[in-house]
Formats: sequence, C-alpha cells, structure tokens
Amino acid sequence: MKTFEFDNYYDILQLPPNAGKEDIRHAYQQTSALYDAESPATYALFSERQRKTLLNAIEKAFETLIDDDQRAAYDRMLLDTGALDARDFSDSSPNEENQRKDNGGPTREESLVQWTAKQAETQGMRKRIEAILSESRLSGSQLKELRNAYGIELSEIYAATRISQNVMTAIEEDRFANLPATVYLKQFLKNIAQILQIDPSHVVRGYLESMGVSQSGG
Repeated sequence: MKTFEFDNYYDILQLPPNAGKEDIRHAYQQTSALYDAESPATYALFSERQRKTLLNAIEKAFETLIDDDQRAAYDRMLLDTGALDARDFSDSSPNEENQRKDNGGPTREESLVQWTAKQAETQGMRKRIEAILSESRLSGSQLKELRNAYGIELSEIYAATRISQNVMTAIEEDRFANLPATVYLKQFLKNIAQILQIDPSHVVRGYLESMGVSQSGG
C-alpha cells in the first residue's frame, strides 16, 4: 500500500519535474480528492490517521511546488542528492511547447489522436492492433510496444492526457502496487486506448483481467 513515505513531491502529485503551475494546481485538486474522507475509491483502504498523513504530504508537496523560491530550492536538493537528473527538468518543457505553439499551427500533442488515427490505417499498425484485440488479457508491455510502434514518447502522452510519466511507466511495467485507484486507472486506460487507436473497453477489461490474475497468483 502506497503511503508516500519515500516519494518526492513530484511523485506525490503524479507530476513531471517540468510541470507548470496550472498542472500543479490541477494535480493537487485531483490527488486531494482521491484521499478525501468522502472518496469512495480509498475509503476502505486507509484509517483516518493514515488519510491525514497522506493529505498532509499532498499539502506540503503543493505548497512547495507552487512557490517559485521553495520549488527552486527543492529542485536543487533533488539534483544534489541524485534523486532526479537535470534532464528530468528539461525534457519537453512547457516553455518549449509554448514556443512550438507560437510558431503557428497545432502541436503534435494537440493533434496526437488525429495523427495516430492516420498511422493506424497502415497495414503494419492494423496487424499490431488486431493481434492485441485477439487476446482476452492485456499487459502493460503490449501497450508499451504499441506506443513505441507509433513512435510516441511518454512526454507526449502526458501533454495530451495529463497522465504522469510515473503512472504511465507503472502501467507499462505492470507495477500494480504503484497504480492509482481502479476508478482513476480505468479512465487513464481509456485515454491511452484512444491515443493508440484501440478499443477502450477491450483495453480496460483486458488490463484489469491481467491485474486480477497476477494478484491472485494465477
């Protein structure tokens, strides 16, 4: 059971290190709601004491990352301790994305679904998708293989869906203990399926079935 004890503030809010302030606010609202006392997704999983500890960690993460000075000092600490690499802060940064927008026309992230729809019409991609649809279970490695076949980076998935790269990695590596609550996971899987041009209901059903088999030891 995840308690945030060893997570950095970006992991707690499920954000990339180059996230903008609007993304931080949005992630804070979503994460706080997830562990709220009235949340049906986590009500039975945590005691009131555990819930307060989690909410305090979320609050501290938000207060630090939303403040420019505190965030700068925190980022330097992460770099100095080796918890994160400088490339984590520069890869596909919001400033670079805004620059692409200023040059005119939509970015690839903004039209990613339309772009993959065209790619999915090719014979090679159709065969890959049909192979996945032919199986009842679906693993994260199959999603990763399909994403790589399109040539899509995790940063592009984040830009289009706001699914953090940490969550995407956990999905693709079948690290079930690191995944969000099922109600949120289902929506994430649907968003991923839409980008990859594969039936969302099959992706959700197949992935959850693989989770159940793995957790039951089958």
